[in-house]
Amino acid sequence: MLSSFLFKIKDHRRWQGQRYELRHILFFSILAILSGADSYRKIQKFIVTHYDLFDKMFKLKWKGMPAHTTVRDIIQGTSGTELEKCFRQYSAMLAENDGQNRFIGCDGKVLRGSFDHFNDRKAVLILSAFLSDSHIILAHEEIAAKTNEIPTAQYLIEMSGLTGYIFTFDALHCQEKTLRTAKRSGNDVIVQVKANQKTLLSDSEAISKTAMPDDVYQEPIAKTRNRIESRTAEVFLSPTFTDNEKWNLAEALIKVERNRLVFNTKSKSWENSDETSFYISTTVLSAKEFNTAIRNHWGIENRNHHVRDVTMKEDKSRIRKNPHIFVKLTHFNDFLLTY
Repeated sequence: MLSSFLFKIKDHRRWQGQRYELRHILFFSILAILSGADSYRKIQKFIVTHYDLFDKMFKLKWKGMPAHTTVRDIIQGTSGTELEKCFRQYSAMLAENDGQNRFIGCDGKVLRGSFDHFNDRKAVLILSAFLSDSHIILAHEEIAAKTNEIPTAQYLIEMSGLTGYIFTFDALHCQEKTLRTAKRSGNDVIVQVKANQKTLLSDSEAISKTAMPDDVYQEPIAKTRNRIESRTAEVFLSPTFTDNEKWNLAEALIKVERNRLVFNTKSKSWENSDETSFYISTTVLSAKEFNTAIRNHWGIENRNHHVRDVTMKEDKSRIRKNPHIFVKLTHFNDFLLTY
């Protein structure tokens, strides 16, 4: 199935002298990365090792094995736009088979090994849209050198073609334009409120102290080896803020209290670690649903970024030319691991 999607990608090469089909090299590279390959040499070695199986499956009849430089040139020359289009089509197909709620966590990640001091180029930053319930990445956007996550996230919402989703963001994206972009595209937003919006944060604290919540959810106490944690989510509907015209799309204010007891192995004692956070939402959900959406937002860190760094060793990669191509090939493995 995956190979059929890869077949749609336009080959950037002239047809004369093509010895290896683009879809085969991309598909075998994805399998190689799934097996731990983090360089073009390792991908080439993987292809050589498993050639007999690939030949039997795809009737390759290659006259010789591609050199690692050939694999490198084919991958690096692949159109990032075409590959991303293929990626989004495939992820959308998988998402259609998923009957769960549509919460999308958006967060950026630096490809730490992609910097190039010789050409005065900083490490590449990629913004990913992560389907929180299914742990599927739906789309990527490379963040341009002279901008940041905020306009890139707004562009991703507007140009993704997605409707009926609820995007969850950290406090960096608590921006009026982000809320309006989401509503204009037929989507909604849940975003954290912090000191970057001081007046909004002050209003949120005041509302939570003076008004009765419209809904409350107490999460069952969770116990792990060295931690005891409980959460309470309170929802305040139709909140009124000082700058009400700016935040008139906010249908709900959510207060989340996290109470933790963490065991200090050095002092052999339990220590409190409490935290209170505020969020605004352009849609109305139950306190339980808000609590789940907010908690699952950080799945993009635990189930995606952490896996890419620890398992896929993404930060250690020293691929400097078109590193986003290699990243997208890596993310096809999310589908193979999930389905």
